[in-house]
Amino acid sequence: MTVATRPPTRARYAARRDAILSAACKVFIDQGVSGFTLAAVAKRMDLHPVSLTYYFKRKEDLAAECMRLTLSRFNAMLEIAEREETAQARLRAFVGAYFETRRGIVLGEAPRLLPFGEITQIGAPGDEELVEAYRALRQRLARLLRPTDAPWLTGPRRYMLAHLIIDQLCWSDTWIAGYEIADFGRVAEKISDVMINGLAAPGQAQPHRTLLDLGAPPALNDEVTRERFLVAATEIINREGYRGASVDKISAYLNVTKGSFYHHNTDKDELARACFERTFDLIDEAKTRGGSEPTGWERLWLIAASLTAHQTSGERGRMLRHFALSAMPGELRRSISGRFQQIANAFSGIISDGIADGSIRPADPLLSAHLVMAMFNSVLLLEHWGEDATVDTVISAYVRPALMGFFTPE
Repeated sequence: MTVATRPPTRARYAARRDAILSAACKVFIDQGVSGFTLAAVAKRMDLHPVSLTYYFKRKEDLAAECMRLTLSRFNAMLEIAEREETAQARLRAFVGAYFETRRGIVLGEAPRLLPFGEITQIGAPGDEELVEAYRALRQRLARLLRPTDAPWLTGPRRYMLAHLIIDQLCWSDTWIAGYEIADFGRVAEKISDVMINGLAAPGQAQPHRTLLDLGAPPALNDEVTRERFLVAATEIINREGYRGASVDKISAYLNVTKGSFYHHNTDKDELARACFERTFDLIDEAKTRGGSEPTGWERLWLIAASLTAHQTSGERGRMLRHFALSAMPGELRRSISGRFQQIANAFSGIISDGIADGSIRPADPLLSAHLVMAMFNSVLLLEHWGEDATVDTVISAYVRPALMGFFTPE
């Protein structure tokens, strides 16, 4: 065997493979599953695509390995948390381990964590294995939350809270750049505090208000309108990611031609921006209509619960989920991210008002606002809660613990 054909040593092979995975994670986050290719990874590394096939034969193999790496790192965080004796201490340790992982990412010591939103889109042969591994991760996190003195916190409810925790932590992709690395420990402490103790001040009960019906009621005829394109595009982007939502798929969803698409829309980028603007309009409507409540706590509850119910049922067209940002063109992503920050500031103001009037306990207003936004944006669809689930189920098992504390008795 000549020097030219000698295989790399094990150390060199491992180092190159790790470098490929790190670059691939960045491409996955920036391009989404549908834009993920070996050529894109090779270009980021200034390599010929053929050189990557020595390590990964297909793009699906590489994408799946990137997701396995993220799952493995979350499991490592859980392993740290499982050493604690109480559910509250385990949750604090898990959140702390997550932000310690984020610290390593910012310092360039570890690859980025992939979002789980497109895990079902990676493709065979690894997709079923990955979905099952993600389910097992949430089940493990649910066991982490099992207390010794809270019989109302059943297994199914803990599983839903595990989904919420992961999405609340992953939402940090949209705001973590605003914090210095030295503050990550404080961020973890403040977030854990809200998860465990909630936002309601002592003595504040769950407000009993009729939830707001947001957005326009669905049209009763078959006319194809701009609104129907927005609702259809939102559904497909939420399901398949920005790059997976093609003009053909959106048109097929409405059973119209591509000509009809371009009659109502300039292009997909313009439509995606409009979908986010519609999302922001729904949030603004909730904030405006809920603004007359007498205390900050009652305003926060009515607005957040109404948005969660809207997102869960989908009867009037859902909001666009935040993970759709990841594969959008850079300028559009920055613009939408800036709007999310403005909304977070608005929720922070509601929480600050509640702290001032005594209805919300002292907490970090901005971090709390991000947790609330992640709650209503990423709630599971009603059909995923079980055949007997209702919006009241979601309010009781999801909104109430998210706003009043995971371990607060009913």
